[in-house]
Amino acid sequence: MKKYQFTNKDLKTGAVKDCGYMIYDSTDDESAELRFYGDICSATWISKWFEEDKAPQDVADFLAELTAEGGGHKKLDVYVNSGGGDVFGGLAIYSIISRYPGEKIAHIDGIAASIAGIIPFACDKVVAPKYAQLMLHKPWSGCWGNANDFKKAIEALNTCEQSIINVYKAHAVNGTTEDKIKSMIDRETWLTAEQAAEYFNIELLDTEPVAACISDSYKMYKHTPEALMQEPVPQPKSPEPKEDETIKNRKRKLQMSLDVLRLLK
Repeated sequence: MKKYQFTNKDLKTGAVKDCGYMIYDSTDDESAELRFYGDICSATWISKWFEEDKAPQDVADFLAELTAEGGGHKKLDVYVNSGGGDVFGGLAIYSIISRYPGEKIAHIDGIAASIAGIIPFACDKVVAPKYAQLMLHKPWSGCWGNANDFKKAIEALNTCEQSIINVYKAHAVNGTTEDKIKSMIDRETWLTAEQAAEYFNIELLDTEPVAACISDSYKMYKHTPEALMQEPVPQPKSPEPKEDETIKNRKRKLQMSLDVLRLLK
């Protein structure tokens, strides 16, 4: 496990300040791992508060360093277990990863929801266990102002949606049409990886389930599965094994002997 610290130079004073960090694993000299285990953010100053969150600049800086170290030829494993986040941040991350010249393999560990759902498709191959989940829905935003401002906001949301549709369409299989993808987005569709593989280029794996993803985004969706909304139940600790009375007696006698020796010194 490595920690990559991001810094920023103050143009007025010249002082260098820490402005966030990202945790990543480097498996060996030939490959590296990038994990999206939190929410997708728009900027590093947001993602720095939680090491699991990622922003486009985080990913760009990481891949720039990776390219400098290995000439851009290192294999990159991208692991996703995210409830989504900022749509513009996710689209930017998709583009950034797509440009990385080395081999890229995406692993949907648990869930790829909302804008996190397109990130795996930035890679050359997407693999997922059958129980993993993919969720597609319409992007949303907040707006205030006059009618013109709201019209611009609607246009921006429609553009974002079309960008998302284009990503899924580029990785569609079995004759999945743009209309079919749009229909799934319109009604907020949750798919197991096994179901998603009927529509998109996903390689299925037979593996055991991993831990669920805890995300602030889940409470905003309309049809979030109940299992994802539940807080993990803390597992009771196993009771300490009772010591045999014979062992306890031997410990007492040993302690008494040590106390006597201390007194004799």
